[in-house]
Amino acid sequence: MSLGIAILYVSVVIYAGFEKEIKQRMFSVGGQVSLRQYSTGTLYEEVPLDAKPEYLKKLKALKEVAHVQSFAFKPALISNEQEVAGIVLKGIANDFNLKAFQTNADQPLKQVPVEGEIWISQRIARTLELHRGSEIVLFFLQEPPRYRKMKVTGIYQTGLEDVDETIAFVNLNLISEINGWDPGKVGGFVVFVKDFDDFAQSLDAIEKTIPYNMGTEPITVVQAQLFEWLDVIGRNVLVMFILVAMVAGFNLTATLLIMVVERRKMVGVLKAMGAENSLIRNIFIRNGLSIMFQGMLWGNAIGLLFAVIQSNFHLIPLDPENYYLSSVPIGWDWFSILGINLGVFVISWLVILIPVQMVNRIQPAEAVRG
Repeated sequence: MSLGIAILYVSVVIYAGFEKEIKQRMFSVGGQVSLRQYSTGTLYEEVPLDAKPEYLKKLKALKEVAHVQSFAFKPALISNEQEVAGIVLKGIANDFNLKAFQTNADQPLKQVPVEGEIWISQRIARTLELHRGSEIVLFFLQEPPRYRKMKVTGIYQTGLEDVDETIAFVNLNLISEINGWDPGKVGGFVVFVKDFDDFAQSLDAIEKTIPYNMGTEPITVVQAQLFEWLDVIGRNVLVMFILVAMVAGFNLTATLLIMVVERRKMVGVLKAMGAENSLIRNIFIRNGLSIMFQGMLWGNAIGLLFAVIQSNFHLIPLDPENYYLSSVPIGWDWFSILGINLGVFVISWLVILIPVQMVNRIQPAEAVRG
């Protein structure tokens, strides 16, 4: 029983860790909702928007909204004078949520990229053998073709393949200039909501606030594969809870049945002395509860010890290519941990009542003779 509870404890904190870390990384790059004007162009050919439209004030005033920032995309080629790679530039401005993105950076980022600066991913840096301080050239395939010399001032890693393979961050003014937009134009807005658990309600409030010609891109759709992957892990934890509860219940039942059978003569003597069935049942119930509480105590202690060690020392590594993270994450989901213990307690209590009913069937005369 102790081992089963420990496994459940570890499964819950690892799942909570995965959910927290992966969502945090997704949100740090693209918030929870992207807003762009409908157009017939490609994904990265945006219709320029005013940086401070009237609806933006209403959007920021919504109780569901925590932050709004502007952005723009632009495809480009990046070269280190020896190799060339295709990337997508994401233009960001001073309203960029730097605090949320900070956890992805190899070193602290003090401000967004200014003119002539670029942030690239570790994957792009490895491919082109770049580092902080390296100088690169961006080529824009348009008429007329343009290029810009840039300096790498930031390197990040989200673990999200579609981001790390292609996205580099520059100042939004660069993209506005290359596109020939008027000053004060942006490609769209990113919205951060206050409570992702009420995301459907938040998305509905946002959609009611923006104009009819604006479209929303929820993170749950953009990163649908990742959310499905997290759901699969969550279902596996639930299945594990059911299996562990069944095994623990079976073991507890078997233990109490053996106790009742071995003490059959004692039960007969107690009944012959006038003890009622309820009194004798309570003796076995207390023994069962003692076994259960000891199992829960040791299971929680083992699970907690593992979680603390892994959280602080990251002893179990992961392949970021497959799991998005470099080590097994730990998340302290106390509500779920409490739920596990409560569930195990209720199931065990119900299971204990089954074998102790044998006490009612034991006849004093037969038990003493046997």
